Amino acid sequence: MKLVQSKSKNSTSFYIVEGYRNKDGTSTSRIVQRLGTLKSLQEQLGPDVDVVQWCKDYVKKLNNDIKANKIVPETITLIPNTPYDKNERRAFNVGYLILQNELYKLGLSKLMKELTDKYQFKFDLEKIFADLIYSRILEPSSKSNSYEYCKNNLLEEPNYELHNIYRALSVLEKENEYIQNFFYDNTRQSKDRKYEVFFYDCTNFFFEITTEDNLRRYGRSKENRPNPIVQFGMFMDSDGIPLGFSLFPGNESEQPSLIPLEQRIIKDFELQNSKLIICTDAGLCSFNNKKFNSYKNRNFITTNPIRKMSNSEQEWVLSRGRSLLLNPIKEDENPELVKRDLRLNGWRVDDSDKFISLDDIDETNADNFNKIYYKEKYIKVKRKVDGKEQEVVERIIVTYSLKYKAFLQHKRAVNLERARKMIANKNSKKIDFKANDEVRKFIKSSHETLFGDKADINKYEIDEEAINLDSQYDGFYAVSTSIDMDEMPVSQIIQTNKGRWEIEENFMLMKSEFKSRPVYVQTEEHITAHFLTCFVSLLLFRTLERKVNALSSTIVTANVLIKTLRDMNITKLGKNHYCGRYMRTDVTDILYDISKIRFDCELLTPSFVRQAIKRSRKNN
Repeated sequence: MKLVQSKSKNSTSFYIVEGYRNKDGTSTSRIVQRLGTLKSLQEQLGPDVDVVQWCKDYVKKLNNDIKANKIVPETITLIPNTPYDKNERRAFNVGYLILQNELYKLGLSKLMKELTDKYQFKFDLEKIFADLIYSRILEPSSKSNSYEYCKNNLLEEPNYELHNIYRALSVLEKENEYIQNFFYDNTRQSKDRKYEVFFYDCTNFFFEITTEDNLRRYGRSKENRPNPIVQFGMFMDSDGIPLGFSLFPGNESEQPSLIPLEQRIIKDFELQNSKLIICTDAGLCSFNNKKFNSYKNRNFITTNPIRKMSNSEQEWVLSRGRSLLLNPIKEDENPELVKRDLRLNGWRVDDSDKFISLDDIDETNADNFNKIYYKEKYIKVKRKVDGKEQEVVERIIVTYSLKYKAFLQHKRAVNLERARKMIANKNSKKIDFKANDEVRKFIKSSHETLFGDKADINKYEIDEEAINLDSQYDGFYAVSTSIDMDEMPVSQIIQTNKGRWEIEENFMLMKSEFKSRPVYVQTEEHITAHFLTCFVSLLLFRTLERKVNALSSTIVTANVLIKTLRDMNITKLGKNHYCGRYMRTDVTDILYDISKIRFDCELLTPSFVRQAIKRSRKNN
């Protein structure tokens, strides 16, 4: 074998080539291995290494190993056009071994041994729980379909029966909180987690049933489904890693769910003396939640819907401030009073001490498009709780952005176009004013004629008043926090609050890629266990995703990583050998760097596969 360089206009590539004879006896050659380009190898090896010399030394060592029988070419016998054995599995997913490697690093074996010893059952709880997690990520479906998937697609077949899964679900439900706590601790040990900022949000999952029970109740579905739902609340850290979840009936408000789960996490993580910031959306910013997170070392940041503010607060929020350029101080005015008004209603940018008016912003200047203007003040909110008046001091921060203004204007234009199409269709059934749809708020109906008579048919038209009302909020956004001005600047508050999008992405991932609904199990304990497996699957996947992106030069999205794992398949050749049948990419190379498991090889020997399976179960 020898080294060959292939030069093009933009790069130089290195190959290992060997010569051989065809069936007709003519001499030819073939590529044995692609080493990479000069640029990629230089990045791999470092700037001080001579790439050409390294390649030569590599080929020399390879030839010497072959001569010394350290590397023996593998020979397999394949008989052309001969059917293989009936009912023999020939294709296998090996992406689960990457997941398995990560799951065992999180201490799965230790956890399952504890539970097995506690309950003294005979089936393999460890294998059942692991398979439920792998199938949730790779091929999500019902428990019975997951069992069939594992039996027909994974290298390691289930050593349990289908009925064992449902027995295992009952055990998992009993140990739900303990399992969550266990993974909390192990994710904390396995990576440098950030505990300063927690995000909390809720979603719900529908069930295709018509009869309610204790958990599945009729409530406001996030997907506007007319089915009983279960509420699902989850905490997440600033790295996007899930911390814990709770389930509660579908007819209950989201707001009371925050404090019990937060108390549990504070206790489990021993965070009683740590500084915490709890971020939520507007739907969870109740007085009680704000009060709870104003004590001791806890603080809150929450979105503050402007439309729901009092008239006086809205007036302050939407006030553009006095422009001294357009309206300079007059002789009969007190300059100090004008300055005080500027401090109260004026806007700032980049934590500057200079107050401006929004009317002074040059909207034609592209430099102003990405700037965030803000103003802030303290307010006191008082409520009676258990007959006693209590108080929360909030710092209200209002921001204004030309970029956000353009976004809202574009969004409204799209919705108005949809509204006009609805009206043009003249189909009253399509215009349901009870539905939670931003399009319908721009449509008004008329039930009377010009003469005051009741009309037989509703008349629909665009509501110009609704458009004007909506447009006055363009560009404005508000948050409230218990963090003092001296402790954290506005820019940091805004940046912290932006992290909320990631918990929404987690919910989307659970519902779309992991297909956590529809839920096929029926009993309350099995439902809880189902969401536990979904939660651990999400935690496992996010942990792996963070490791991948830490090693990648470009962002690897969740969808790309999931597809990569699902596509990692091998094919059986002959009786015992295998070959990879997926594309080797930068992502698969990173997964190898993390797990030391790879199957993107031209030929896989039985011993190689066995070692890979064994390696996937290591705890470090």
